[in-house]
Amino acid sequence: MSAPSHPSGALLALVALALLAGGCGGGTLSAKSLSQESKSLQSLASEGALLGRNAHAGRTTRIFTRVHSEELYKAASKAATSLRAAKTEPKLEPKLRNLTYLAGKVSADLKRLGHASKAEQALLAHELELAARTLE
Repeated sequence: MSAPSHPSGALLALVALALLAGGCGGGTLSAKSLSQESKSLQSLASEGALLGRNAHAGRTTRIFTRVHSEELYKAASKAATSLRAAKTEPKLEPKLRNLTYLAGKVSADLKRLGHASKAEQALLAHELELAARTLE
């Protein structure tokens, strides 16, 4: 069983760039910045769901799953931390709160994925897929 060959490193670089470009850093976020944050988190959740499904099906090695989920977790965790410190205009507060909650959930699921049992990998893949759909 070999690790899938997809441009995950490139995806992580794009996500990191989007997080930086989105004004993520605890500042005031505009509607556009919140939308960019949402897209970045959606990408992380989608890739985590794919990783979880592939791990559950035996299409990735345990080491690949652990290392890749850790990289995804780090990116999601940084986003969650920045969102918790961020401010926005009052009418966007509900969106920021929801996005902050989802970032924490995605981050926690990705952290668990690398060391999860086969059954838990399937559950986490499903949860990450739901998060990705919610972030659309």
